[in-house]
Amino acid sequence: MTRYLHPAYRFLLSLAASCCLCHASEVVFVRSPTGSPTEQQQLQIAAQFYGQGLTVITAGANGNDPALRKTIERKTTLAVVIAANALPAVSHQELLRSLLREPGPSVPLLILGVTPEVDATILRTWSGDAALACKRVEGPLRTKYVIRGAENFTRQLAGLAIPFTGANAFYFVLGGRAGTQQIVELRDDHQALPMFIEADFGQSRIFLSTVPLPSDAGPGANPESDVNAFAGLAPAMMFIRFCAGERGWHALHHYANLTIDDAWLREPYGYVDYQGLLAQMEEHNFHSTIAFVPWNYDRSDREVASLIRSHPERFSICVHGDNHDHKEFTDFQSVPLVVQTAALRQSLARMDRFQALTGIPYDKVMVFPHSIGPEKTLAALKNYNYLATINSSNVPMDAVRPSDLSFALRAATLSFAGFPSIRRYGVQGPIPAGLLAVNAFLDNPLLFYCHQLYFAPGIGAFSAEADQVNKIQPDTRWRGLGEIVRHLYLVKLRDDDNYDVLSFAGNISLENPSLRDSLFYVRKEETDRPAAVTVDGQSWPYSFQDGYLEMRVPVASGKTRAVTIIYGNTVESPAIGIEKDSFRVYCLRMASDFRDITLAKYAPGRVLISRYYEHGAPLTLVLLCALAIGVSCIFVAWRLRVMIKGRAAV
Repeated sequence: MTRYLHPAYRFLLSLAASCCLCHASEVVFVRSPTGSPTEQQQLQIAAQFYGQGLTVITAGANGNDPALRKTIERKTTLAVVIAANALPAVSHQELLRSLLREPGPSVPLLILGVTPEVDATILRTWSGDAALACKRVEGPLRTKYVIRGAENFTRQLAGLAIPFTGANAFYFVLGGRAGTQQIVELRDDHQALPMFIEADFGQSRIFLSTVPLPSDAGPGANPESDVNAFAGLAPAMMFIRFCAGERGWHALHHYANLTIDDAWLREPYGYVDYQGLLAQMEEHNFHSTIAFVPWNYDRSDREVASLIRSHPERFSICVHGDNHDHKEFTDFQSVPLVVQTAALRQSLARMDRFQALTGIPYDKVMVFPHSIGPEKTLAALKNYNYLATINSSNVPMDAVRPSDLSFALRAATLSFAGFPSIRRYGVQGPIPAGLLAVNAFLDNPLLFYCHQLYFAPGIGAFSAEADQVNKIQPDTRWRGLGEIVRHLYLVKLRDDDNYDVLSFAGNISLENPSLRDSLFYVRKEETDRPAAVTVDGQSWPYSFQDGYLEMRVPVASGKTRAVTIIYGNTVESPAIGIEKDSFRVYCLRMASDFRDITLAKYAPGRVLISRYYEHGAPLTLVLLCALAIGVSCIFVAWRLRVMIKGRAAV
């Protein structure tokens, strides 16, 4: 690997870094002059998601357009899509000839947006009699949108069933031709109506889809609405992913994690039995991260620390606030930015001390208590070289969530302060149908979280969810949050057999899984020029322009290189104290321990805790817990007095 650091080679890299642009194939979309913009919008989202260009051509009137044929015959064309209402203006035979490639397979074709208005003769011609007509579903719909298994096409979506209650949908009347494959259908107890099919048409692979399904809610309202919104986009997404293959953006591995918030290292912590949890993780193959409150840095039981230290493949630690002073990272009028920044520094200092005391490393990943902080707090995280923040929302509390579906498709975003903000899902309520399959298909890490009360029914509470993840994606890698963030990047194959890389993190483990040495063209969105970039600890050349950091990193076959972007505070900051000098915080932490360790043992206490997690009400909980602690202390003092008097009488 030392040959990669030759000064002459690095000088050439620095000269060429500014030319580091992503190679893109293209999808050709043929539309009619009067067509609906819906199909084009769908394709634009799908093409952009997989890093492909979209060339739009308006079909002429004569059905024999040389410019269209020339565009389709280009080597960069990986797929062709025709809007159904443009079919009369396109020559069937000429287009099929344009799709042929010698040698190699033909370019796949998708006919998108078929409705009953499409002439049945034209539909039969283009589908090779696979589809005889398109009809409207009559009456109110109480059906399910079902994606069937299709090898190397539907992938993790196979078997996905999403409730559909719309009032307008279309389906194909099939002709019984051998080789026709149904991919998506509307299904109820009595019938299954095909909406997306593949027709076997000689050397050509031709797909046909009806118009997209409408969704009752736009993306972002909740996880379920994201799944429903994806359903309408699914044909375009599946088609372009299939056509692009390795030349489309994809993750090298699939990752998942369960994070348990608030727990510290005592056995048990509420309903968290670490020995029992380890047995469940080994049996059902998952990994648990403890979102550790730094205030607890010096409270770990030796036996629990030894257990976690001995099983890094199953346990890990990340940062959960500082004092966990309820919503300690909130609006700046309540808690000024300077105070929040000091808390971020103290979190790291306390976690460093925790590591020194226990020998357990921790990941510099921030899970905010209660909810994600403001955007400037995310900028402070970046300034102190945290890896990422992971919360139930990836949008800062003072920012507006983008309304477009393309934002909802990625679990991670760099839209706020250029810092990785990643979405996770709570498991203490039901997980929406399809959420796991859709996110696995989109190459998003599957990140779950809970509190100790989740394990009240038993320490195996999460095992069924883990089994479901492993069923949908058998090669899922259950890892700690730090490792997941270090693999938060996408790759795609270039024409020169090297790779483009789109990174969502400033600290990545760049892997080369191919059988050849390759050059990786790394690109990451940034708000400002960073302080430095290193590869395997060595300073590395890069360019920064138009809001992107770009560099070239050679990686030998089967090897991994550590790419690190260093932001602010490269000069050591003055030491910050880790003392627990706030009586209010001390009382709050003791009350929280009482809530999770003692109060949770009783049914009324569990009800109170559940309402707290659902609705907050921190002051009420603190008062109730303080009252309970006071009563308990009085009771213990009274019992001790009785025992002492009894012994004195003897």
